[in-house]
Amino acid sequence: MRKPLSRILCALAFLAFALTAIAQNRQDPKQRVEALEQQVQKNLQERKPELAIPLLREIVSIDPDNLNAHGNLGVLLFFQGNYSEAIPQMRSAVRAKPDLWRIEALLGIAEKRTGDPSAAQDDLERAFAKLEDKNIAKEAGLELVELDSSFGQFAKASSVTEKLEELLPEDPQILFVAYEISVQMMDQSRLNMLLVAPDSAEMHMIMGGELGRQGDHANAIAQYREAIKLNPMLPGVHFELAEQLRASPDPAMNAQAESEYNAAVKVNQYDEKAWCGLGDSVAEAGDFKAAEEDYQKALALQPRDADAQTGLAIALTTMNQMSEAVPLLESAVKNDPTNIVAHYRLSVLYRRAGRIADAQHEMSEYAHYKELKDKMSQVFKQFRVQRDQK
Repeated sequence: MRKPLSRILCALAFLAFALTAIAQNRQDPKQRVEALEQQVQKNLQERKPELAIPLLREIVSIDPDNLNAHGNLGVLLFFQGNYSEAIPQMRSAVRAKPDLWRIEALLGIAEKRTGDPSAAQDDLERAFAKLEDKNIAKEAGLELVELDSSFGQFAKASSVTEKLEELLPEDPQILFVAYEISVQMMDQSRLNMLLVAPDSAEMHMIMGGELGRQGDHANAIAQYREAIKLNPMLPGVHFELAEQLRASPDPAMNAQAESEYNAAVKVNQYDEKAWCGLGDSVAEAGDFKAAEEDYQKALALQPRDADAQTGLAIALTTMNQMSEAVPLLESAVKNDPTNIVAHYRLSVLYRRAGRIADAQHEMSEYAHYKELKDKMSQVFKQFRVQRDQK
């Protein structure tokens, strides 16, 4: 009996469908990967990473050596917060091509956030030195600083913050982290000294410096004097004592500063700061010619010292040598734009010379930086009050 035509057509249609399915199943894996990659690109261009992820999973299942698929899948999983699944994908990519610095940086961050600090530190250290993108470098650097600090490796952390400051010198977050690291390094150094040599001249010098920063000049002076008793040749100790004597509210103490500056330059004739301080001290006593000589010695050692340039300019102005003072002050404000004394003195000399616009500009700079310094002084004063109240 002949079969109805309709049944024959249905059978042929089914057979055609089955053959098509078999052909698809036997599709060349390379062609399948290429098709998936095209779809991935389309999804990423349309900002639909959630659609690209399963396609990338399929690609790596078909082609386990596909570097791009591993890398892209790891990155997409990372930015979804799926660090545990992102790590093996990014690690595969980095092992296949070790110079994928951005991916290795993300790998280190993911390892840190999943509780593998040692691996994270290794990956972040390798990647951070090679990163060129400032945003990625910032994120990787800040994570690395946290790791280095947690291991007590403050010198390493400091070197990272130095590079971050070079990349982003006006970023408040980086400046704050750099400040914190410097404080931690100081704390660690004080503790080490306390454990190793609690009664040494160096320990007294550290204590004097801390007291001086807190504004306790009287006790700072006592600590520096004790350090000198133990070691009068200790580098820097006479200069630091002289600085505290000059900062003291007691005129009798101020009068003793000059002798300590002299002691400092006798111990070390290359102590540029001590020569500058000696110039300040003798200028305050009215001996501007001697001050000129001391400032010149300081500038011979450090030609860009804005304080020495300003001090010398003031001494020359007092001796009616204004034409020589102007270039010194111009150089001083260039070397240190925050030097309010230099701005003020330069404004006065410009006005005397009839350079009214330049004088007004320098006075404006003076007012701007003076306001900033006054605000900073108030902040530090509040810190001291809060500390004393604890």
